[in-house]
Amino acid sequence: MFKRIPRIPPLILFLMIGFCLIAGFSMLADVIFSVDLGRTHLTERLRPPSFAEGGSPQFFLGTDSLGRDFAVRLVYATKTSLQIAFTAMLISISIGLVLWILSGFYRGWVDYVLSFIIEVRQSLPFNILVIVCASIFHPSRTVLILIMGFTGWTSFSRITRGQIIQLREAAFIECSRSLGASDIRILAEHVIKNIASPLIVMATMRLNVFIMAESSLSFLGLGIQPPDVSLGRLVSEGRDYLISHWWLTIVPSLVIMVIVLQISLIGDWLRDRLDPKLQHND
Repeated sequence: MFKRIPRIPPLILFLMIGFCLIAGFSMLADVIFSVDLGRTHLTERLRPPSFAEGGSPQFFLGTDSLGRDFAVRLVYATKTSLQIAFTAMLISISIGLVLWILSGFYRGWVDYVLSFIIEVRQSLPFNILVIVCASIFHPSRTVLILIMGFTGWTSFSRITRGQIIQLREAAFIECSRSLGASDIRILAEHVIKNIASPLIVMATMRLNVFIMAESSLSFLGLGIQPPDVSLGRLVSEGRDYLISHWWLTIVPSLVIMVIVLQISLIGDWLRDRLDPKLQHND
C-alpha cells in the first residue's frame, strides 16, 4: 500500500491537502481566536463582509445578528462539526468491530443473536432514529456524539462480519491455530490486519453521513445549542436573513458542501485503491 502513495492523482492530493488545511486550521481555533462565543456586540450587528460595500476591514465575513465576528464563528463551527463527526465515527467503528469479531469469528448462537439485532436496527432509518433520540434527550455535544455513535455502527458491522467469515476458514488462520496460536493472537496478527483496508474505506465514506447528521440536527435545533456553534447551527441562525444578508447562510452551507465533497472523492479513490476487486493494472 505504501508503494502506491507517490501515485496519488493530483486532484486527490489537492483534496487531501485542502481537507487537512481546513481541519487543522479549525482545530487551532482556540489558539488563533481566543474569544467568548457568547459575547455580543449589538452596535456591530449585521455588518457586511469587508470585501462588500460598507464592510469593515475588521470583520472579513461581516457580523451576525448579535454583532459577533462571523469568520471566527465559522472556524469554531467547523471545528465542532468535525470533532463530533470524527468522535461518533470512532465510537461506531469500535462497537461494530467488537460485535462482529465475536459474531464472525465464533459464529454459533452469538452470530444468530447479533444478526437479529442488526436486522432490527437496520429496519429503522438512521436519520429518523437519530432525530427521535435527539428529541428525547436534552441536546448537547456529548448527547449528540453518543446518539450518532450508538446508532451508526451497523454499516461497519456488516463489513467486519463478512470479512471475518472469509478469513476464519483461510489456510493461514488454520496454520496459526494448528501451531497453538490463541484466538486473541490470531485476531490481532491476522484478522484485524486483513480487515483494516475495508474499514478505512468505510470510515471515510461514513464520515460524510455523520457530518450531515450533525448539521441536520443542529439546523433543527436538536443538536448544538448556543453559545456553542456548529455549521448546521450557523445555517439555522442565518436563514432569517437569507434575502438581505445571504452570506450568513450560504457561506456555512458552502463549507459543508466542500468538506463533504472532499471526503466523498477521497473515499472513492481509497475504495478503488484498497479494494482488490476494484484494482486495475497500472
